[in-house]
Amino acid sequence: MPNVSLPIAMQDYADRQVEAGVYANLSEVVRAGMRRLMEEDGAAAFYLLRRDLASARAEPSEEIDLRELLLP
Repeated sequence: MPNVSLPIAMQDYADRQVEAGVYANLSEVVRAGMRRLMEEDGAAAFYLLRRDLASARAEPSEEIDLRELLLP
C-alpha cells in the first residue's frame, strides 16, 4: 500500500470524516477522492469529445456510401 502524505488541513478533514462515521478509515477517504477525480476526468473527456464531434459536424463533408466501405 502506498504511503500518502497529506497537508495538515486535509489530514484534519479526513480525520473528521472518519470520526463522523462517513468513512471507516483514511483509506476509504482517499479512495473516495480518487473515484471523484476519475469521474471528473471521465466527464472532461466526454465534454471534449462532444465538442470535437460538434465541430466536425459543422464542417462541410462529402457524402459517403457506407456500403462501398463495408462490401467488397
